[in-house]
Amino acid sequence: MDIINQIQSGLEQGVIDQAQLEELMKSISAGYGYAGKPTDLQYGGVIQMESLDPTLKSVTFDMKHLNFWPALSIDKARNLIEQYNRIIGYGNDVSPYIGEGGAPQENDSYYVRDAKKIVFFATRRKATHQIMLVETSVGDVVAQQAKEGTIDLLAKVERELYWGNGHFINATTGTWTGTPSDVPSNSIGMDGALIQVMYGDTDVQARSLDFEGYGEFGSVISNLSGLSLSQDDLEGLAVICEENFGKPDQLHMQPKALSAFTKKFYPQFRSEPGQTQSVGYSTKEMITTVGTVHFKPSLFMRPKGLARAQAVSANAPAIVVGATANSIGSGLLTAGTYQYKLTAVNDFGEGAPLAASRVVGAGETSVQITITSCTAGTKYINVYRSANGGAAGTELFIGRYKFTGNGMTIADLGAKNPGLGEAFLLDMNPEVMKFKQLLPLTKINFAIVTTALEFAVVLYGALMIFTPRKLGCFTNVGTV
Repeated sequence: MDIINQIQSGLEQGVIDQAQLEELMKSISAGYGYAGKPTDLQYGGVIQMESLDPTLKSVTFDMKHLNFWPALSIDKARNLIEQYNRIIGYGNDVSPYIGEGGAPQENDSYYVRDAKKIVFFATRRKATHQIMLVETSVGDVVAQQAKEGTIDLLAKVERELYWGNGHFINATTGTWTGTPSDVPSNSIGMDGALIQVMYGDTDVQARSLDFEGYGEFGSVISNLSGLSLSQDDLEGLAVICEENFGKPDQLHMQPKALSAFTKKFYPQFRSEPGQTQSVGYSTKEMITTVGTVHFKPSLFMRPKGLARAQAVSANAPAIVVGATANSIGSGLLTAGTYQYKLTAVNDFGEGAPLAASRVVGAGETSVQITITSCTAGTKYINVYRSANGGAAGTELFIGRYKFTGNGMTIADLGAKNPGLGEAFLLDMNPEVMKFKQLLPLTKINFAIVTTALEFAVVLYGALMIFTPRKLGCFTNVGTV
């Protein structure tokens, strides 16, 4: 108070020095004065009430970004193996005629049985007893963790609905067909749309026998080889789905693929002189011979790109790469130098990448790489490749190979273009596909053995695509 009285007296007499003025400023200014911790506050800042917005501001996804999961029909599962019957023909192509007084030939329908295993999704969360006692800006910490854990789990489920057990390439032939034998037999993953539609494309037990001999069976897999999607592509695949008695009404793709599709319409823009115009196109749907197909851009369909710089877990496996040989089969690679990265993967996740460089000579079309060794428990190998002549560090994901043991050789014929993804033409009718659910999203508390509450958010189920040839898939979809 003495200094304030002195300053007040100086002000009244019109005499005040610089030091006194600075003291006055310290006394009356609020200032910002916050440099990272409450004890940094000074002067007026000490007695100010702090202002914190009560809501979390998210820089990531939320529930509105999910497309596949909300559109699925959910049904109850009653076993760890869910089976279903499929009719593939009402009879043989025998003559429907009989002579006078004759009898028709005996004819029977054809049935097959298929099955899918239930898989288990989960995420683990933890909150200390102490954080539950203090007042926080989010309210109930456990409830907040349960909410965020649920969103995190559904995001992973969303990706697996598209890609679960997909992108497995045959190590010997280098072909990518979705054949179940290319997937590790001990995989705990779910079969997503990619592998079910790809394998169903050639599975005779998923094909109608009633029109055999009346037109060819068109493939429901369309490889765009890096080109962007066009109207003709969509029309053509939709018709093939219709010939398989499907009525696809949704096209799921990554936003960049939809953007590339939309840009093809820009040259068609016409403006009226003297009028204010809105430019661009809103391509939300397309009318095909089959009907209207609604576009569903999904952030969760952005394809896997660069390899992680480090292992995702201390329990992830390591890999050692050995020799190389080229020109097996009818590959798509051209002469040049390619940079590779390979990682080993187990149930804990992906290990650290190992770099390799491979040269494809004139007349050669592929690369073979020998896996010298992997850590015990490795289930498959992720492979990343650069463009021809690309620099180290530009390798993008091209597929995965079932690990069969040290010394195995994998073949890269260029079946999957680096970093390119897929687009799915889907019929969401429950007669075509369902999600069989053994347990809905549930919070399970673990035993308390410390002063912390640990719990898991779990979901048990499997995607069942009963008639895969009623759906379509574009592979290697370009985005420019």
